[in-house]
Amino acid sequence: MRKSSYTYVAMPIKDVMADIDRYVIPENREVIELLWSKNILTKQTNNYYDDFSWVEIGDLSSENHDIFWELANKNRGKDEKKEPLFTIYGAITVPIVPGTMDPYESFKELIDLLKFQDVQKDGYMTIDEFYIECTDCYKYVENPNASTLEVPKPEEYEDMRDYSNAYDEWVDSVITSRQIKVVDESKIDRPLEEYLKQAGLEGCYDEEEGKIFYNRRLYEGHMKYKNEYSSGSKGI
Repeated sequence: MRKSSYTYVAMPIKDVMADIDRYVIPENREVIELLWSKNILTKQTNNYYDDFSWVEIGDLSSENHDIFWELANKNRGKDEKKEPLFTIYGAITVPIVPGTMDPYESFKELIDLLKFQDVQKDGYMTIDEFYIECTDCYKYVENPNASTLEVPKPEEYEDMRDYSNAYDEWVDSVITSRQIKVVDESKIDRPLEEYLKQAGLEGCYDEEEGKIFYNRRLYEGHMKYKNEYSSGSKGI
């Protein structure tokens, strides 16, 4: 595959997991797999047009959230080209020009600081979300929460975590539609299990918690955490 071909916008995690070779440059695949092995999902990563290597990560457990943002604030204002960083943009960055060398060891040093966690909300749907995203059992209604916020400014925040959260809220408000989809109970005429099978998600449903995972790998990662870690304090 030509270097110029790795130019995608953020893709659904289920698509990237199903075909990592298509969406991720070879140098970053092992890095992404290491994050996934800890149930830490990813949003985007660099291609060959960037000046350094980076991976934007998804939702974190409260423990990993604190680890990440402590390091992000610790490195605030330092030269990103001289040292690896957990950045204010929710990414792990290392000073390696894409295509020049294998960034795995440099990334691994940072990723090792994060703990194995449960699969967070970016890896599963609620039952209602499943009906809306994967079936035709929905309808449109007016969105009572549609609003417009002013774009936040970094200098107004002492803690970059607070700024990042405010910025994400602003982005969400900008893209919020005036109408939203909600479950239409009148259209549900079969057991949930039949809809799951039709969507190819049979065996991805934790009935106890009401979570439907985007693929079998995510489901198994969740069950590993649930069975081996949830009795303690790790990754909670």
